[in-house]
Amino acid sequence: MDNQVNGVLHGVLEEKRIIAIKQKRRVYFYYMSKGMFRNFMMYFTPGMYVFLRINNKPKVYRGYLVQNVISIEKVLKPRKNNPVIYFDISIIKSGIQDIVNEPRNRLFIDFEMSMPPYSNYEDFISEIIQVGYVLTDPYGNEIETYSSYIKPSLFPQISKRTMKFLQIEQEEVDQGITYKEFYNRLNYINRNYNPTVYVWGKNDQLELNKMNKIHKLRNFTKSMQFINLLNLHKTYYGLKNDMGLFNAYNLYSEEDLSNQKHDALEDAVVTKEVFEYFRAVCNNQMTVEIQK
Repeated sequence: MDNQVNGVLHGVLEEKRIIAIKQKRRVYFYYMSKGMFRNFMMYFTPGMYVFLRINNKPKVYRGYLVQNVISIEKVLKPRKNNPVIYFDISIIKSGIQDIVNEPRNRLFIDFEMSMPPYSNYEDFISEIIQVGYVLTDPYGNEIETYSSYIKPSLFPQISKRTMKFLQIEQEEVDQGITYKEFYNRLNYINRNYNPTVYVWGKNDQLELNKMNKIHKLRNFTKSMQFINLLNLHKTYYGLKNDMGLFNAYNLYSEEDLSNQKHDALEDAVVTKEVFEYFRAVCNNQMTVEIQK
């Protein structure tokens, strides 16, 4: 069970990643993860006022009785009636709410990439071999749904590992479009709809930039607004680790999609559904319980 605490920062044990907070003339000790401590260490100076969400169950850690910090909610420096706020998760959440409510067309897109063979993979370069996307208007109405395989050019013969992982055959990829055809389609969408592009994680955007470079094409995608929905989840919920797309879906829905096969369009559709659930949370239309 967790709880909220706040108080004046009394001291910092940097090597142990422990902070001490003084409450009612007594000092309590709180331990945090390496990443969290690194992100907030600049604010940990005596006299700061911190608001924490903690695990109620105490434990002994490196000679101190501590409680784990689940998340840091606010950090401020008291100054009479005008405190200086250095961090406030409520302000950040308000910014995220503005992002997901922005009245823009949206493109939910996902790619599947080729994978190296089981041996002799030193010179291998992955390529996008499947695309799936859902294009919507600002109100969530679908404008276009699209799925296609894309023929790789550097390594036309996909590996057995790729076929096994994606559950596809070489013939399906051979019947796909060229990358240039997909590039032209995406360019058309950008020019005519100017959508915000939602992806889950950073890999899809990185692979897209890499493919443009491989094919010596103008990288217009750098001017597109990409939103990493995974990062929004991590920030909003204060998560330390990455969350898989289907785990995120399972967070909101009772339907378990964990055993679905890897398919670009299916993942794009799930990304759209996760976005809609997440926006409902941001707008206080639903609540979820997060196990951190």
